[in-house]
Amino acid sequence: IKGEEIKKYSQTGDLLKIFSNKTTGKITSVDATNPLRILVFYKDFATILIIDDLLSQNGDPMNLLDYGLEQSDVICTSFNNGIWFFNRENMELVRLDESFKPVVNTGNLKRLLGADFKPNFMIEYNGYLYLNNPTEGVYIFDIYGTYFKTIPIKNLQRFQVKDNNMFYYTDGMLKSYNIKDLTQKELPFKNVTDVRVEKENYYLYYPDSVAVKSAD
Repeated sequence: IKGEEIKKYSQTGDLLKIFSNKTTGKITSVDATNPLRILVFYKDFATILIIDDLLSQNGDPMNLLDYGLEQSDVICTSFNNGIWFFNRENMELVRLDESFKPVVNTGNLKRLLGADFKPNFMIEYNGYLYLNNPTEGVYIFDIYGTYFKTIPIKNLQRFQVKDNNMFYYTDGMLKSYNIKDLTQKELPFKNVTDVRVEKENYYLYYPDSVAVKSAD
C-alpha cells in the first residue's frame, strides 16, 4: 500500500494487480482480515471502499457523513461483514452490520474507563476487538462492545493477534505476549521496519522490499 495504490503480488513476487481510486485521496488503512472483502479507509475524505481478492471494487463508496461517523479515526472489519468504528467526536465504538445499520454502541469510553482515547489501530479477532491506545495500552472488548481487559503494552503502531498471542515488532525484536498466561517471548530481526507472522512464515518488511523467511 502506498499513497493511493494497493498492489497485489504473487508468492513469487510478480505484480498481479493494482487498485487505485483517484477521487478519494490517500489510503489511511486497509483491513484484509477477510481477503474476499477488503476494507479500504480514506480518513481525509471520510470514505470507505470494499474490494475483493482481485482488487475489484464492490459497490459504491460508503460516505461516513451519511452515518454520522465522519469523525472516525480508525476502523476495522468485523464478523458477518460488519465494520467497527472509533468515533472521536463521542469517544465511542460503533459497530455497523452488513447492511450498515448500527448494532453496537459502547457510549463514551473516556467516561466509562477513565482514560483519554486517541487510538491509532484496531482489529477484531476470534470474537474480540483489540483497540490500540498508544498512551495506555491495548483495550480488549467483546463483539457486543463490553470491556474485557487491557494489555499494558504502550506506544505500539500496529500488532497481530493469532491464537492466544499478540505479536508486535519493536526495537529490533519480534515480541509476543500471551493474552492468557501473560508470558512474553522475543525473537531478533535486525534492519527491518516490521515483521508479520503468517502460517509457517515470517514476512520481513524492508524500506523497498518484503522477504519471506520460514519459521521452522
